[in-house]
Amino acid sequence: MKQVFSLVLYGLIIIVCLFAIKKKSSRLYAASKPFLMPLLLVVYICFLPEGARGRSYQKFVAFALLFDTLGDVFLLFPRNKSRHMFYLGMLSFFTGHIFYCLWFANVPIPHSKQCAIVAFMMCFLIEYLLYRQLILGPRKYAPLLMPYSFGLCAVAVAIASTMGQGGPLFASVLSFLGIGLFFFSDFCIMRRMVRLPLFGQMMVMSTYIAGQSLIVLGMLLMQAQLV
Repeated sequence: MKQVFSLVLYGLIIIVCLFAIKKKSSRLYAASKPFLMPLLLVVYICFLPEGARGRSYQKFVAFALLFDTLGDVFLLFPRNKSRHMFYLGMLSFFTGHIFYCLWFANVPIPHSKQCAIVAFMMCFLIEYLLYRQLILGPRKYAPLLMPYSFGLCAVAVAIASTMGQGGPLFASVLSFLGIGLFFFSDFCIMRRMVRLPLFGQMMVMSTYIAGQSLIVLGMLLMQAQLV
């Protein structure tokens, strides 16, 4: 029952948040957005397999979603008036990425250095393309956006490392897709920051929520066989 209740609450807050964006209601958006990641954490806890409860690495996902919540709050401040709040939000999300990395590194499932290396090479190419977009483009700014993107790439490499032989491949792929959507959401924000907008806030939040949800779903499925 608590599992269904947690999913319903999470689904409702997603609907309210996206509805606020559609109706351009800044008050409703500010009231709903900070509850997204805490409720996702509640869903995670409610669906956590019995064999995985109490494991020391579980604190990492709690810290990751806590810092992501702080990031969501900081990003509610208008960037044209509170640019330092934007960078605090970016720092909060970066910290959350580190805790995600720690979770994937410590979960007791097979890990693969080869998969991690392949993911690292993919991320290196993405970072190069991102550099050309943000630094070598028509406007020269965003030097702080590049280091932040390294945190996203670190999570991608950490997830890829769980694709070891005998590991829960489907779960890892879901989490990997999730970090890809997370990266795309942040890329849209980066483009907006450098005055080269790609998509609106609806796309940013939709891909962010979907990305975080898939990361957590993959984490839960990875632990399904733990005793």
